[in-house]
Amino acid sequence: MTAGAQARRAVGVVISGRCRDLAEHRAADFPVFARGHSTVGQSPFVRPSAVNVALTIHPQDAGEGPDAFAPVSVTPGDWIVADEDGVVCVPVDLVDKVVEVATKGQEVDAKCMTDIKAGKGVQASFKEHRGK
Repeated sequence: MTAGAQARRAVGVVISGRCRDLAEHRAADFPVFARGHSTVGQSPFVRPSAVNVALTIHPQDAGEGPDAFAPVSVTPGDWIVADEDGVVCVPVDLVDKVVEVATKGQEVDAKCMTDIKAGKGVQASFKEHRGK
């Protein structure tokens, strides 16, 4: 999968399913994010159906009530940001606002960390810098 994706100039992949061969993907410095891992190969279970089209990902366990996870729509041009903690889709028209909010959040978190390393309590630091 990695070799073919890299040949098509992909820089990573998000799979709404399972994947295997993680060591090979990592050795190729190709980030892969999936719902889980499997020892079962893709054929005959998986086939590409479309490329560069809008899609909606439905959470497997969305929960209930006001905290339930809504389906996520991804359209060509959206930014996908992913790390060890998860994957986020940022609609292209919200990129500037998200960068602004995230930058401010990083600055606040850095102030909290400085306080905590200096011995200040977490709650006191959060209250001062986050207002919580």
